Amino acid sequence: MFESIIIVLMGILFLIVLPIMSTIKYWNYKPYMKYALSLIWISYVVIFYEIFFPRDSYYINNLKNYSGIEFNKNVQITSSYTSFLNIKGEYYSCAIFEVSREDKKLLNTIKEQSNAVLVDNQNICGKNINQIFNKNNLVTFKTTDEKNYKQWGFLENSNKVFIYQKYFGMTNK
Repeated sequence: MFESIIIVLMGILFLIVLPIMSTIKYWNYKPYMKYALSLIWISYVVIFYEIFFPRDSYYINNLKNYSGIEFNKNVQITSSYTSFLNIKGEYYSCAIFEVSREDKKLLNTIKEQSNAVLVDNQNICGKNINQIFNKNNLVTFKTTDEKNYKQWGFLENSNKVFIYQKYFGMTNK
């Protein structure tokens, strides 16, 4: 716990305090320094926006990576969610998609893993997924490694597909 607090304090120091102090000290130092400091702050804003509000391509690429299927460009995201990192570095993300008829036919040829179960209801992703996919004709697949739990699935004879990922960060699974 103490190490986690030190990591957070160091992150605050290096990512927030030092850039602010540098901006205050060097803003009128040389004419080009304003441009360099402005560029640093703009890059911070862009990076933080991408972290907290990922684009749709993030979820679509995850769907392609998890399933190994090259979907058409007509994939529509009906709902998506990404949590913020907690103190241990854990986060989860999920999305629900509607795929085209051609992709639906391709999905219906895939066989289910026998040991995959639906995501638990402990977070927003689990609740969103269980509202739609808690049915008898659900086909699910999951993979795990040292730091990730990845699951995707679909309803047979439907164009609904979901992905779910939990990243375990600095904790043990």
